[in-house]
Amino acid sequence: MDTLAQIQHALERLSIGEREVIADWLQKLIDAQLPGYGVAEPRSSNAAVQPPFMTVDEYLQFEEQSPLRHEYVNGAIYAMSGVSVAHARIAQELVMAIGGHLRGGPCELFSTDLKLLIRSDTDEIIYYPDVMVACQREHWGPNYVRNPKLVAEILSPSTQHIDRREKAMSYRRIASVEEYVLLAQDDHKVIVHRRAEKWRPQSYSGPEATVEFRSIGLSVPLAQIYEGTL
Repeated sequence: MDTLAQIQHALERLSIGEREVIADWLQKLIDAQLPGYGVAEPRSSNAAVQPPFMTVDEYLQFEEQSPLRHEYVNGAIYAMSGVSVAHARIAQELVMAIGGHLRGGPCELFSTDLKLLIRSDTDEIIYYPDVMVACQREHWGPNYVRNPKLVAEILSPSTQHIDRREKAMSYRRIASVEEYVLLAQDDHKVIVHRRAEKWRPQSYSGPEATVEFRSIGLSVPLAQIYEGTL
C-alpha cells in the first residue's frame, strides 16, 4: 500500500469507529509535530449516553419517548445539544430558499427533525442532518429517509470535527448523495463537496458570492443565507 489512492481506498472499507480512531491518531500526530499550532477543540456535546447497546428498532422506539434527540452509531447513542441563534437563522434561510425552489416538484426538503438512516456492510447509523433533500419516496420510512441527494450541516465549534470527518465519510457512502454542504456560522462561507468532482471541496466565501447546489439546480447568494446573522 504505497499510494495515497490505495490508502484512501483502504480507509473507505473500515467502519466508522475504526476511521475515527485513525482520525484521532492523525490529529494527535499533527499536534505533536507542530507544537503551538494545534488548537484544542471543546469536547463535543454529542457526548455518549450510557444505556446498553441498542438495535436500530430499539433506538427508534427509545427516541420516540425521549425529550432529547439522539444520533445512533452502531449500537451507541449520542445526545444532541441545542443550537445557537445563528445556527437557527442560517437553517431557516436555507430552508426558505431550497423549499421555495423545490415546491411542486418530485423532491422534498427536510430540516433538523427527520432522521437519515445509513446501512452498509459495516455500519448502522442514524443522523439528524440540518438540511437534506430527498426524491424517491418509495424508500422512505415513517420517520426517516435513506436516499437524500443533498445533505447540509451547519458547523459549530463543538461538532465541526464530526461534520468534517465522520459524517463526511458516512454521507459519501450513500449512493444517492450528490452533494455534501458545510456552512460556517461566523463567516459568509459555504463549502460544497460533490460526488461528480470526486468530493473535492469547492469554497464560496464573502457576502457577494453565490453558492451553487447543482444537485437540485439552485444558486443562492450567501448574503441571503446569512441575512440577519452577520
